[in-house]
This record gives sequence, structure tokens and C-alpha cells, in this order.
Amino acid sequence: MKHPVVLLIGNPNSGKTTLFNALTGLSAKTGNYAGITVEHREGRASIDGTVVDLLDVPGTYSLVPRSDDEAVAVRALFGDLPGAPSPQLIVVVVDVTQLARNLYFVSQLRELPLPIIVALTMSDVVEKDGGTVDVATLSARLGVPVVKAPATKDGARALKALIASELRDAPHRLPLNPIEIAVDAAVDAAVRVAGTGVTWLKGADVTLGRLALLRLSATGERPPLPGLDAADLSALRALHKNQRDEVSARLMQARHQRAATWAEGICRYQPTTTTTPLTTTKPLPTMLKSVRFTSQLDGIALHPVLGPLLMIGIFLALFQALFSWAEPLMSAIEFVVGAAKEFVGGLMPTSLPLLSSLVTEGIIAGVGNVVVFVPQIAILFLFLAILEDSGYLARAAFLLDRVMQKVGLHGRAFVPLLSGFACAVPAIMATRTIENEKDRLVTILVTPLISCSARLPVYALMIATIFATTPPLFGVVEAGAVVVIAMYSLSLGAALGMAALFKRTLLKSPPPPLVLELPAYRMPKASQVGRAVGSRVMMFLREAGTVILAITVVLWALLTFPIDHDIEAKRNADVAAIEGADVAGDARDAAVAAVKNHAQEQLVERSAAGRVGHFMAPALAPLGFDWKIGIGILASFAAREVFVSTLGIVYGLGEVDEDSTSLREAMQRDTKDDGTPLYTPLTGLSLLVFFVLAMQCMSTIAVVKRETRSWKWPLFQVAYMTALAIAGSFIVYQGGRLLGFA
Repeated sequence: MKHPVVLLIGNPNSGKTTLFNALTGLSAKTGNYAGITVEHREGRASIDGTVVDLLDVPGTYSLVPRSDDEAVAVRALFGDLPGAPSPQLIVVVVDVTQLARNLYFVSQLRELPLPIIVALTMSDVVEKDGGTVDVATLSARLGVPVVKAPATKDGARALKALIASELRDAPHRLPLNPIEIAVDAAVDAAVRVAGTGVTWLKGADVTLGRLALLRLSATGERPPLPGLDAADLSALRALHKNQRDEVSARLMQARHQRAATWAEGICRYQPTTTTTPLTTTKPLPTMLKSVRFTSQLDGIALHPVLGPLLMIGIFLALFQALFSWAEPLMSAIEFVVGAAKEFVGGLMPTSLPLLSSLVTEGIIAGVGNVVVFVPQIAILFLFLAILEDSGYLARAAFLLDRVMQKVGLHGRAFVPLLSGFACAVPAIMATRTIENEKDRLVTILVTPLISCSARLPVYALMIATIFATTPPLFGVVEAGAVVVIAMYSLSLGAALGMAALFKRTLLKSPPPPLVLELPAYRMPKASQVGRAVGSRVMMFLREAGTVILAITVVLWALLTFPIDHDIEAKRNADVAAIEGADVAGDARDAAVAAVKNHAQEQLVERSAAGRVGHFMAPALAPLGFDWKIGIGILASFAAREVFVSTLGIVYGLGEVDEDSTSLREAMQRDTKDDGTPLYTPLTGLSLLVFFVLAMQCMSTIAVVKRETRSWKWPLFQVAYMTALAIAGSFIVYQGGRLLGFA
């Protein structure tokens, strides 16, 4: 049974989503229309005994969209989205503290035969500041029902009552005529372009023509409306293409004037501190208390000196939280996963070692690779939700826009790039705050170049192995610190450089204009912040998590098969001999571990991954790498930090970390075929550059696929970053050799 569909639409920051949450409670969920990456919210509410489906689409300022978000909102309004139902009722959410600006959108809607009602949010703020809202007068001027609907239980109850009334017995309301001068201009322009065959635009059919023209603007496709023949459609297309600017300017000016007239005197207050009788009314104060408070805070937040300092402090706190707050939780998850692997491995029959390995190293490890990102994702979106709901995120974008414009990006791209220093997974999910699709895609493509925390174990291992004995620079600065700073600088330079390149070639588009609304500062609602964080975490677990788990199992198979049974048989025989000998417990355990680790080293070398490593060896030699490093690079595709533990297996040392002395010593002793040391400073720098520039993270690929709704862009990302990494390592290693470095 189909339920009535009610669409919530309005300007950004009008309180639309908060109102939607108040109507639906906990029954809301995030979704996507078929073939469209922009998200919407959908939920159900029981209204006067009737179940109603509610849709909350992205905010839009106009029926002529400027971004993909706005296009989705407009197409949902007209019922032109694939798989999306046509709404039976449209609730236009209007912020009463920004009444004239919000009513511009209402002016557009009133020119069309659409079933709309108006819900006024923030009316409680006006009343708290001593004002009143004349709902009856506004309703009479608009010609549609209007209701005060602050984000409270009473507001939701009042809106539900009006929705029920409209769905039950909605009277037929004729749309308002478009502004006459603008209509005349539209008709004259169409006649000049297409001849006299479009004179039907005048008179009673003008609404049909306007609706068709707006649908043409929003969808670019022939509108499925009766009464339009080929000549009419041709005239509308010609009008849209050739006379759009002239007509749009006249319509915009006329609508703003009409919106200002509608808003005049709607919000009023009664003074309480003057001798004026309380029965008289005066216009609302020039600035509400909340607006004055916002203005005072903006004196600091947007100050040319204090503003950047405040922003740096806020984002340093975010950056620190992603590292320090998440680390204990991530360590706890890793401990639980490790304990689960041991517990389940102990329950598996010893006669089925392959099944035990699949369950523990494939499935359980894969689940761990998914869940371990949850703390960082939750913390990042907790901060972003608070910053956005409070109104500060728009200020940060304003401050950063000038810097980001130099590489062709919007100021909002700074947040994902900064978050990338912690982890690219939540950083890429944070690109949803970028409205323009090309700017968002560019940011997604370059964010993995930012040096994330997963690279730190590789940095630590290589520095401790190769650069620990290097004298300090100028006798003061440790070589390791210089290397780390160089790697972070390289990552940031590469990200900004590739962003500038993509914006001028593959995703060419003009620098995005700074069109930002600076909403009033508000106290974020805990329930709304919690829903936002929970929604993002569940979305990651549900969609990206499945891909990560699948790739983990594939990598396990590559490192396991084919199995050399002769090595296994010798390992089992040696272990049995040691256990049968009269050897003390600790010594026996050490001997057994040494045998198993050596066997594992041989098994990995003969596995598919090992064979690929040997196959890659000639291609890796110009970069200074051998087949062991090749296996490490292949295995680190699961996660960059896996490179360290894989080298431990390759060197027959078992499970190790970047602090392992035995692994460092084994690497320092390792040599090439000609007997020269393998791990020289030049090889170390080449490997570090490779890890800075390469896409060695299946979790990031899974998230990019989820965010772009296609395998096209993640595969392109892997290709260009791999090429960049190979080129960078080649230049470092071969260039160093040409300069005489060992």
C-alpha cells in the first residue's frame, strides 16, 4: 500500500532537517536516488492516524539549480527523479528570522500549480526576543496555509495537524501570476527567437509555460506536460538558451521586491521599557538578540588576525582528537580482534588449518580492518556536525577560501584535506560538505595523497633502520625529524599540485565563487548530532565495509595459495621432533616459533603474492627495491601499516611491529645479489616517497567507490597515484645515483 508523500524543501540552514527529525523521530534513514550521488533523507510519520512518507532533500535557494544538490531538490519537487515518488504535498520550510530572503523561493513556488504549505521555523527565537509573528497576515498575502513550526514538540504537532488537514481536504488554489513585466519580457524574447507560434504563453496558459521552462532548467529534458507540442518546446528551449540572462534578471528583481512586500511587518514586537502603550506595535528591532550575538562573535571569528588564530586552534583540536582520542579506542578494537582470532583459532580443529586461517586471518581480520576505522569516523563527524550545526563551519570556509582558490578549490575543501593527515577514510566522507560536484571529486582524488597516520609505522621503521646513525643536521635537528617533515611537505605539495592540475585539465571548471550563507550561531542539538554521527558510521560499515572485507579475503588468498605441502610437511616434522625432545618449556617454545616462522617465510615466498613479488623484481630494481619489498608493497594494499608485519613474515620473524629490533637488524643485514646493502639511505628515501604517493589502502578505495557510486574514479585514482609513486621513487633513486649517492 502506497502512503501519501510529503516533501520538505527550503533554503539551506532554514531548519529543514531539524524539523524533519522532529516529525519522524527515529524512523528516518539516509538514501540515494538511482544513479544520483546526492543523499536525501526519508522517514515515516503517523499523522492523524494516516501513515505519511516524508522526504527531506538538500536545501536550495532557487528553482534554477546551481549545484547537484539543488538539482536533486528541484527534480524531487517536480517528481522527475528516477525511483522517487511525486509528492502529494510540499512543505516549504522558511526561517522567519530571514523572512524576506526565504520568501524569494516561496515566490517562485507560488507561480506554479503546486500543493504547498509554509512552515515557519525559528519563530520561538523571535518570540524569545520579545517579538510576535503575524501568521494570519502572511498566509493571506501568500494565499497558502502558514504555520509556526519551531523544532519543538508543539511545533511538530501543529505542522502535523496542518499536513493532515491538507491531505484530507486540500482546496484548489490557483498559482499567483508571475510578475507581469518579467512575463512580458519572456514572451517578447520567445517571440523574437521562435516567431509568433508561442503567443500562447500569454493569458491563462502562462503557468504551464513557466512550469515547463523551470523543468527544462532543472532537468534539461522534455517535460512530460500536456498541451506542449514540438513548436512550444522548441520555443522554450530557445528562450532558455538565448534569453536566459535577460529574463532571469527581470524575474529575480521582481521576485525580490514581491518577497520584501510579503515580509513587511510580519515580525513585530511590543516594547516593554518605554512609555509607549503596550497596545501599540513597532517594527521588529533592527537586530534580534540572536543576530546581535552572532555579529559580536563574528567580530572575532572573521577578524583578519584573531579569526585565523581561532580557526587554527579549532582544527588543531580536531586533528589532535583524530590522533589521540581515537588511538585508545582503535587499540582496544585491535586487541579485541586479536583476542577473537586466538579464541576462534583455538576452537577450530587442528585437522583443518586452512579453514582456521581463512576464518582468523581472512574473515576476522577483515572485520577488524573495517571496525578499526569507526572511532576516527565517529570523532570526525562529531566535530563536523557540531561545527556545522553551530554555524562555524561556514566561517572557516570563508576564511580559507582565498587560499584554496589558488589551486581552484572551495574553502570547504580544507576540512577533508586536514582530516586526511589522520585518515583518508573519514576525510573523503567529509567531502560531502562541498556543494560543487567537480570540486568535491577533485578533493576526493587528491585527499589520499595527504600523509595519513597509517604511514607513520613505515616512516618509523625506515628512519630507525636507516637514518638512526645519521648525524643531526647543523648538529641540532635529528635526521629522522627532517625526513618526517620532508614527507609531510611532499604529501601536501603533491595534493595541492594534483588538485590544481585536475582543475585545469580532467575536471576543468572555473574557480568556485564564494557564495556562502553565514547562519546565526546556534547551540547544536545533541539528538541531531548523534543521529548525524550514527548515520555516517552505519553507512561506512554497511557499504564500504563489505568491500574492505572482500578485499581482505582476496589478499589472504594471495598470501596463502598455492600451498607448498613439502614445506608444511617438513615444518610439522621439525615441530614434532622439538616437542618430543627433552627441552625446557621456554626454549622449546622459542624453537617451535623459529621453525614455524621460517616455514611461513618460505610459504609466503612461494605463494601467489611471493611469485608476483619475484615477477615484479626487475621492474622494482630501478626504484631500489627487491622482491621482499615487492611482497610488502603488495600486502600493504590491505593497509599501509601491514608493510611492517609483512616484512616480519618475509624475514621469518613472525608478528612484529615498527619497534622490533630483530626486524631492523635483519633489514640492515640484507643485501642485494651483488652483495651490496639493500637498505641504504637512498633506498629508504625512495621507499618513503613511494608510500607517500601510492594508493596503498583498500579501505580508501572502498570509500571512494561508495562516495562516487562508480568504480571508474577509484580505479583512476589507483592508476594515477601508482604512476606518480613509481615516477617519484625513480627520480629519487636514479637521480641520487647520478649525483653520486650510494
